[in-house]
Amino acid sequence: MRVCLINPPQTELRAPTAYLPLGIAYLAATLLNSNIDTKILNLADEENLENVTIPKSDWYGVTCVSATYNSTVELCKVLDGKIVVGGVHPTIEPEQTLKDTNADFVVTGEGDYVFRDLVSGDIKPKNNIVEGGVINDLDSLPLPARHLFPHNEVVNSEGILGCEKGVIASSILTARGCPYSCCFCVKAHEMFRTFRYRSAENIREELSLLINDYGVEHVRILDDTFTLIKKRVLDLCEEIKDMEITWACITRADHIDEEMIYNMKKSGCIEINIGVETGSKRLLELMNKKETIETYVKASEKIKNAGILLKTFLMYDFPTETQKDREDTIKLIKKIRPDKFTLSKFTLLPGSEMWIHPEKYGITKVHQSYFYPDEEDMRWMKYKEELSSVIEGTK
Repeated sequence: MRVCLINPPQTELRAPTAYLPLGIAYLAATLLNSNIDTKILNLADEENLENVTIPKSDWYGVTCVSATYNSTVELCKVLDGKIVVGGVHPTIEPEQTLKDTNADFVVTGEGDYVFRDLVSGDIKPKNNIVEGGVINDLDSLPLPARHLFPHNEVVNSEGILGCEKGVIASSILTARGCPYSCCFCVKAHEMFRTFRYRSAENIREELSLLINDYGVEHVRILDDTFTLIKKRVLDLCEEIKDMEITWACITRADHIDEEMIYNMKKSGCIEINIGVETGSKRLLELMNKKETIETYVKASEKIKNAGILLKTFLMYDFPTETQKDREDTIKLIKKIRPDKFTLSKFTLLPGSEMWIHPEKYGITKVHQSYFYPDEEDMRWMKYKEELSSVIEGTK
C-alpha cells in the first residue's frame, strides 16, 4: 500500500514556503508507525502543476485551507488513485469540498488516525464524509516525519521565524485549539475550540531532534495562544532552559504576567507576537477580541521591560473601518512601540462568525478572498508606510 500526502500550491500567500506543513508531517508519522509506505509532496511554491511529477500511489491525502482551496480542486483532477481531502477548509465546508474535488473521502477535524484507518481498511465508512474529531492526548502522536521533506524545507535562515537572518530556524506546534471567538477567525468554529497541549517532556524530545538532526538554533512556536495556561508555560520553560536554542511565540495580551515573562526570557524566548489588529475600541468590540487598549499597553510594557522583542499583527480594511479607526491604531502603536509588525488585508474566511452572519458586520457582498493586498493598493501601502514611520520614530 502506497500513500502520498500532498501540500497543494499556495502561491496566493506572500511566503508560501516559510512554514513546514506540520499537519501532513504528523499524518505521515502516524502512517509510518503502521508500516505504511508514505511519501510527501510539498507543492507550496509550485505555480504550474504541469511541471510536477506526482508519485504513483494507491492513496493520496491532500491538506487544504481556504487559501489553497482552488489549487486543491485543480490538483485533485490529476491524481490517479483514492483521494482523501482534509484540513481546515474541508472541515468547514465538507459537502462543497466533496463536490468540487470529486474526492473519495473528505475528513473533517483532526485526521491523524482516521486517514490511517481508511488506508489500512480498519474502517469502511458508509458516507464519503468522515469525522476525525478531536485528539485529546497529543503526546500519543508520533513526532512529525520531517525526514520525508528535503532539508531546506525543514529549516529556514531568512530571518522570518522570529530570529535574525542567518540563524537556522524551524517551527513546532506545542498545542492545538483556541477557546476564543474572534469574529474574523475560523478557529471560532466548534471543531477548533478545544485547547489541548503537549507535555514539556514531549516538546523537549522534539526540540532535541531539531537541534541534533538539523542544527536548529531557533524555533517559532505556532500555537494560537501559547501562554493560555500559565502552569504549562512555566513547566516548559523549566524543561528547556538548559537547551541551546531561542524561540518565539504567538499569544494574547491578556495572558501575560511578569513571572511568566521572566521565565520565558530565561528559557530562550526572544520574541512575542500579539494579535492587536486595531487601536479602535469600537472595532475591538465588533471583532469580539475580548481585549482592551489598556491590556495591549500593559502587556507591551511587560514584554519590553523583559528585553523581549514585540511583534504586533494588525489588520487593514476591516468592514466599517474608518479613517478615525486607523488614526486610533496609530495612537496605540505610538504607545506600545512594537519592534515589528505585520499588516494583513481583511479576508472573509469560511467558517468564521463574519462568514455566517455577514450582515451583522456591515458586509453587503462577499469580499474577494485574497490574503494580501495587491502592491498597487495605494491606500494599504500608504498606511503601511505610516505605521513603519511611527515605529521607527519610537525607537
